[in-house]
Amino acid sequence: MARLLAFLALWLFVVVTALAGGWSVMFKISYLLLLLLAAGWLWTRLSERALVIRREPLTPRSQVGDRVRERITVSNTWWLPKPWLDVQVESALPGHAGRYFLSLSAREQWRAELESTASQRGLYSLGPTRVATGDPFGFFRHEWEFAAETSVLIYPATVDLPRFRPLDGALAGGGQRRERVPHATAMAAGLREYYPGDPLNRIHWPNSARLGRLVVKEFEEDPVSDVWIVLDLDRNVHRGEGALSAEEQGITIAASLARHLLLQNRAVGLLTQRHVLEPDRGTRQLLKILELLAVIRPREWQGIGALLLSTNARFGRGTSIIVITPTRRSDWLGALDDLRLRGIASTVILQETPEPGTAEATMALIAALSAARVPYYLIKPDQPLDQALGAPPAVDPAMRPV
Repeated sequence: MARLLAFLALWLFVVVTALAGGWSVMFKISYLLLLLLAAGWLWTRLSERALVIRREPLTPRSQVGDRVRERITVSNTWWLPKPWLDVQVESALPGHAGRYFLSLSAREQWRAELESTASQRGLYSLGPTRVATGDPFGFFRHEWEFAAETSVLIYPATVDLPRFRPLDGALAGGGQRRERVPHATAMAAGLREYYPGDPLNRIHWPNSARLGRLVVKEFEEDPVSDVWIVLDLDRNVHRGEGALSAEEQGITIAASLARHLLLQNRAVGLLTQRHVLEPDRGTRQLLKILELLAVIRPREWQGIGALLLSTNARFGRGTSIIVITPTRRSDWLGALDDLRLRGIASTVILQETPEPGTAEATMALIAALSAARVPYYLIKPDQPLDQALGAPPAVDPAMRPV
C-alpha cells in the first residue's frame, strides 16, 4: 500500500509539472505511468485464473501417533509469470499446516511435501488453501482461497495387550475346557445313548443304523464363539474432553481389544448406542472397526442398560460381551444377569473418572459387580492400558453361580 501511495504521489507530481510548464514529455510520462499502473492491476487480477493448486494425501489413512503426509502442487498454467506467491496451507487436522513463499515462471510447476504427526482421531479435511500474489512492481496484492477437496482419516490409537487373556468362562473359548453342553454348537464331541426327550435332530442316523440302537450327538462349547465389544457412548456419562477424557480412553480400549482378539482369529463385533458391526474375522473387520471408532461421538441419551436390553437378541448362546463404560449407576447390572441366564458371559471394563464426588458411586458399583460375580477391570484415567488389562479381572468367573 505504501508503494502504491508513493507511485500515485509521483504521478501527481508529473501531472502538475506538465500542467505548469506545458511540457509534452511530462504528459507522455504521466500517461506511461498510468498505463504501468493499469497493467499491474490487470496482471494481479488475471493471476487467480492461471493458478491451480492440488493437494494429494500420501497417507489417506493414518493412526494417532503416526505421520500424516501430503503432496502440494502449485501450477502456473498461463504465459505470464508469477513474480511472487504466498501460499498458506491449512487443514482441520491439528498441527497440520504450512506457509510457502515462491515464484513461478510461465507454465511452471512447484511441489512440496507437508508432514505432521496425527494427535487426534477423526476425519479431517485438507484445506482451505489461501494464496496471495501481486504484480511485479508491488503495487497491488490479491488474496483468494481454494476450498478443501480431500480429507484424511485418522484411526484411534491401539495399545498392545500381550498379557490380556480371556479367562475360562469369561470369554467363550478363552480356556481349554472340554465340557459337554446341552445345546448344539459347531464342535461335535462324540456320541451317547439316546434318552427320552432328546431332540430328534440330534440323532445320528448312520451310526444308529449300524449299531442297531439310537445314539445322539454330543457337543462342546465352541472355542471360537463371537465376542461383542459394547462401548458405552451415553452422553449422560461423557462430559470430559481431550486425550484424557473417558470418551477417548474408551475408544482406545475398544480399538486395542478388537485388534488383540482379531489377531487371535476371534470373531469380533462392535456395538454402541447408534452403530452395530456384526462379528467377523480378519484384517478387513479390524479396518471396519477402526474406521467406525475414528468418527463416532457420544450423541445419544441412552444408558448402557437400555442398550443391552434393546439389542440382546443379537447375542447368541455362548457369545461373550465386553462392556466398556464410565457409568456409576448399577441399575444396568440386571441386563447382564439376564444375559448370563441365556448362557452369555460378560466382562466389564469400568473407567474411573476424576470428577469430584464419584468415589462413593464407584465403590458402590464395584460392590454390585462383585456381588453379581461379574468379572471387571477398573481403569484409571492415566493408567497404562497394557498394565491395567494385563492382570486378571477382579472377580474370578468360576465363582459365579451357575
